[in-house]
Amino acid sequence: MAARVRSGVGLAVALALTGATLLMIAGAAGAAPSATGRDCFTELARGRGADIVCEYPAWLTDQERDDLRRLTRELLQDARCTVSIKITRALVTRALTAANITFEAPPQPVACEITTSQQLVPIAATFAPRVVIKDGVAIDATPGMANVTGVNGYLAWPVVAYVNRSATVKTEMLKMINAYLALRVAGR
Repeated sequence: MAARVRSGVGLAVALALTGATLLMIAGAAGAAPSATGRDCFTELARGRGADIVCEYPAWLTDQERDDLRRLTRELLQDARCTVSIKITRALVTRALTAANITFEAPPQPVACEITTSQQLVPIAATFAPRVVIKDGVAIDATPGMANVTGVNGYLAWPVVAYVNRSATVKTEMLKMINAYLALRVAGR
């Protein structure tokens, strides 16, 4: 059962934090507003301050939650995260308008609550996404997950490795970022 618990915790954190990373980097439409009222997508699109400051709630979909429960034999029930974003607007604008750039965000904190069948487990981490854009197209990306706290290192390490090295995570990041870049070009 220990192996299942480890992989389940990894999946829960990876799914929740990966979604948060994708949304933080790409700024896709349709996000829920944050509890603080600072909607990241509105802030990205219409904000005028020197910094983009917002919180983004990232929750598992019903399908991801069902998968999590099935894979962990109902031990893990849910994962909800909030990414606290504060990044210089000029850094993001430069990345979204340059044809060739390597975008490296400073570490952004994320706090998660993993619901098990017996308790809530608070977990925190940071993301420092890195995206390589060539000829206006994102060609490489990693969420740059690090600094996981709230779980033992033997549980955190596989999650960090999965999130940062997963071809699936990379592919989804690239799809989302390129979709957003295409919308920006079309909207000019």
